[in-house]
Amino acid sequence: MGQLLAVPHLTRLMADMGAEVIKVESTIRLDPHRGDAFYGNNPGTQPWNQAANFNDQNRNKLGVTLDLSKAEGREALLDLIRLSDVFAVNFRPRVLQNLEIEYPTLREVKPDLIMLTSTGYGSTGPWQNYGAVGPTTEAASGLSSMTGYPDGEPVLPELPHTDYVAAEHGLVAVMAALLHRQRTGEGQLIDLSQAHAQTATIGEAILDYGLRGEVASPVGNSDRLSAPNDVYPCAGHDCWIAISVASDQMWASLCSVMENPSWCQNPKFNSNESRLAHSEELNASLGNWTKSQEAGQLMHRLQAAGVSAGAVATGKDLLLDPHLRERGFFEAVAHYPDSGLPALPYVGRPWKFSLTPGQTRSAAPTLGQHNHYVLGNILGWSEERIVGLEQSGVIGNAPLDPPTAAPLPLERLLELGAIRQADGDFESIVRRIIQAPQ
Repeated sequence: MGQLLAVPHLTRLMADMGAEVIKVESTIRLDPHRGDAFYGNNPGTQPWNQAANFNDQNRNKLGVTLDLSKAEGREALLDLIRLSDVFAVNFRPRVLQNLEIEYPTLREVKPDLIMLTSTGYGSTGPWQNYGAVGPTTEAASGLSSMTGYPDGEPVLPELPHTDYVAAEHGLVAVMAALLHRQRTGEGQLIDLSQAHAQTATIGEAILDYGLRGEVASPVGNSDRLSAPNDVYPCAGHDCWIAISVASDQMWASLCSVMENPSWCQNPKFNSNESRLAHSEELNASLGNWTKSQEAGQLMHRLQAAGVSAGAVATGKDLLLDPHLRERGFFEAVAHYPDSGLPALPYVGRPWKFSLTPGQTRSAAPTLGQHNHYVLGNILGWSEERIVGLEQSGVIGNAPLDPPTAAPLPLERLLELGAIRQADGDFESIVRRIIQAPQ
């Protein structure tokens, strides 16, 4: 019972590795991710089944809809919990209390249940019922105080970074709880705070204050310990490369790739300490050289010389990247016919197991797609009873109040700067990616 990202991403990782995951939804209040990012910017006649973010995070899952305000909807949920190893939710404590699905209640139904609650600020303490989305948890976690440029405002990530961090922390916690249960037979509650999962990644800033009374400030793209360390312009429109020099030897290698221009011999740049002190002048000189270089080619030349460098990649760059293709990172997913979507490439897993690799076995479910299978085949309820649930609105495969999806035209998104380009031939590019041998 997870919406948006934190819990759906956690359970997607489990599903990719073979777990049977059942996503419990509502026809009354849709997962917000069922309403955004459409193929070809066209929501179609059933936008709730065509939203890209939902389809990305919910592959390999069975989908069932239940109205938990009705007795039979609650009964179905409890029957599913009796058969489950893990129950994961991202609802605030107040919601769990209203639905009567708090851990002590569910433990009576299944004593060895592992329940994970993933909330913005945890299920205890004065913030327990505060609402949370990516930007707010990033701010509250302390991360936003360290992003941006000196003397500037904090810069929030474009993507909900905290959700992904919380999902991966949650995955480790669930696996540890499963191992504990395997050894002892005991289930338990995992109370995960998404903001605190993010705070755990900035321990250095907390130590700075605890040890020396220092409050970390944003430093832009620079590094406190070495220079050059920044993102530099390259040939073409909006093309960039990140270069990070961590030693004098690496600096010498960078100068060699540049064929040792005269400014490299400036005594100001002879040592790391001096380069740090004159980083603004150094960055200007280096950027003036990189702006005539093609980013991808320069990255390979620098890497061959032992210099840390990475061309700034767009989504299109990544889909076309031969390295990712060779590693089989993107997987072609054939959507269910009712979704109205063609096969599309989705990201795989960042790890590669030598014996038990994960795989995408099925696309994300359309709304209520597996109601009959889950209630009939898994719970053993009769077809007559299931049809009755459909007639009474306990289950369904369409929203009771269908949303109106009206995405902004691509031309307007370009004007607003929300996207940098819109390729009219993207469909043919996507088809080539899907058909290319791995």
